[in-house]
Amino acid sequence: MRWLACLVVILAFPAVVSAQAAPSRDRVREMLSGIEHTPTDADWQRVGDGALPVLIDLYQSSTEPPYVRLRAVGATGAFPRPAVRTFLLAVARADGQSDLLVREAVVTLARAFGAASVGDLVPFLAHDEPVVREATATALGRIGTPDATAALRARLRVEREGAVRAAIQSALR
Repeated sequence: MRWLACLVVILAFPAVVSAQAAPSRDRVREMLSGIEHTPTDADWQRVGDGALPVLIDLYQSSTEPPYVRLRAVGATGAFPRPAVRTFLLAVARADGQSDLLVREAVVTLARAFGAASVGDLVPFLAHDEPVVREATATALGRIGTPDATAALRARLRVEREGAVRAAIQSALR
């Protein structure tokens, strides 16, 4: 998976990656490790597209603390490009993936791509983990398109988990 994500970034951003110096891995890790300040999308955009391959590399590193990997996934949403969509879907669909990483990828897809992500998000309403279904319902509710609303109504008819049902009902209001 590591080579696939790196290849996607290199193919999608060849001019950007070569024209703009990437921030150091230590700098990006430092930004992801903040306690009092979590970088916004605007902060990441100021750092530039060169941060994207570093973020992906940090996510893929098994030696990084889980919170750094999680925040790296979320930070990619500051760069709403097709390669980021591909990356986030790969994270969310990876076999054996942590439910928290799947949740973060789903939330980031919705934040970065809005209504264009509805088709990508709907399958996660049926995810095995309630935390993923709940986050997906909330994300679709924020998007609020007719397709998102229809998907939420359809899921409400079959959803048995109380917290997820509550999230769907809230999203439909």
